[in-house]
Amino acid sequence: MRELRTVLVMVSPLLAGLIRYIVESRIKQPHARLSIVADIDDLEAWPPELGDMQPDLVILGPSSNAEQRAAAWAGADARVLVLSDNLSRVSGPDPCDVDSLTLDTLTKRLSDILES
Repeated sequence: MRELRTVLVMVSPLLAGLIRYIVESRIKQPHARLSIVADIDDLEAWPPELGDMQPDLVILGPSSNAEQRAAAWAGADARVLVLSDNLSRVSGPDPCDVDSLTLDTLTKRLSDILES
């Protein structure tokens, strides 16, 4: 089964729950699933073993500041989705990919990443 290994960074518990349960259930691909391999509350605590986790995706929540987001985006070997401060927009996996943040949009982004 194809697994989208995902790390959540500074994502609120409510939003993390929506991603875990709602978005994962909406991914309509046989033999594919979302797997949250880490949930990091602070970029200062970015674990050195993150590379060993080999995530396919990092989702940066709205609690991160612009400098932290840029550093994470530049340093990630995985694809990155960035949620805006007011949770109205999602950026990524390419920096120019910006759209309204809805469960449908997030599901589509994750499905597209799984297909690639």
